[in-house]
Amino acid sequence: MAFRTSAKLLGVALGVAALAGASQLGLAYGLGVVVLTRALDITMRDHWTAQLAWVAWFAMTAAVVGGMAARRHLPKGSGAGTRLATSVAAAVGAAVVVPLTMQPARSTHVDGVQPVLVIGICAALGAAAGIFAAYAALSRATARWNFCAVGIAVWVIALVSVAPGLAPGKILPSVRLGVLDADFLSADATKRTALFTMPALALIAGVAVGWSARRRGLSTLTIALAGLGGPALLTMAYLIAGPGSADDQWQAVPYWAAMTSAGAGVLGSVLAAVLRRSPAAHPPAAPSPNRPPLPKRDAQPESAIARAAATAAQRPEEQLRPSDTGVFSMKDLPSFDGFTPQQQQPPVPQQAVPQQAVPQPPPVPQQPTARGRAKSPRGSRQQPNQQQQQADSVADWVSGLGNG
Repeated sequence: MAFRTSAKLLGVALGVAALAGASQLGLAYGLGVVVLTRALDITMRDHWTAQLAWVAWFAMTAAVVGGMAARRHLPKGSGAGTRLATSVAAAVGAAVVVPLTMQPARSTHVDGVQPVLVIGICAALGAAAGIFAAYAALSRATARWNFCAVGIAVWVIALVSVAPGLAPGKILPSVRLGVLDADFLSADATKRTALFTMPALALIAGVAVGWSARRRGLSTLTIALAGLGGPALLTMAYLIAGPGSADDQWQAVPYWAAMTSAGAGVLGSVLAAVLRRSPAAHPPAAPSPNRPPLPKRDAQPESAIARAAATAAQRPEEQLRPSDTGVFSMKDLPSFDGFTPQQQQPPVPQQAVPQQAVPQPPPVPQQPTARGRAKSPRGSRQQPNQQQQQADSVADWVSGLGNG
């Protein structure tokens, strides 16, 4: 790969990832999704942990966006090394989240925690995990679709949660990653939604992306893993942040929900891969305009046997002959009696046919033998008509035995 091409590829990955990370943090700061300039006592430590999950997720999604932007500049036939280098560049660009969160964390006070160090470590871990996420986005189209579907859904849930608090005189609520924390919901309803929101979101995204991959005719393994990408980022973000330590399990409930979201996403894509579809009736394809027509077989003339059979079939039943039907009656056959002599019928006189004079071959001269006698060419064999007369006399004598 040329230096100019590689520099452009790595520059796009790094620059777009840094821009995506900064944009997400700016939007989160402006809407109140992430608030780092406040003091929290020991009872509110889980609110700080929820902020860490958002920071790790911002870093990973920024790396994914950088990888997706750099994919358009990948040269044809690029191997795993080029993709890995691009993923690293996207992760370096996503690391811009580290200083952008450490600086405002200097004004935060959390009992028993060093906010600057902890939030910097979480942002760096998120950027490092973004290497694998960016590589998946560079390699698989299904991963890109799932990243986009889950990312958009998470932001929609966050906007719905903070929208009531944007009104004048309202207090901005603490919003958790992937949880509907709206003021119009009761505490019990919010706790239930925190347990089921992320798994349900992952399942729906897995089914939708898996179904799209199936319609495109991708392999079964690719379809089955189509629902893993986006939920895996949620799982990794909560793993980095931790389950929290409060007695009300404010952070522990979404933590365990995030642990199951990756499995729910894979379950949805597996269902899309294995469920059978009813066979659709496809209309017959129109013939190609450039395709020559198929040769047609000429009509064969009717054979004489077929014509005779058709004629015989039109006769009345009493006029049908045995040769027409193939059924022979016993009365049509002559009776056989081997002991009754048959009466000889008088011979039918035949008209004399004048025979033409056939020239006879000249006689063969007999050569004398050594003893002076002439040897016949046929020897002492009997003539054929003499043998026939003897056979007839034997047959008459045998037939006469039965009449005696």
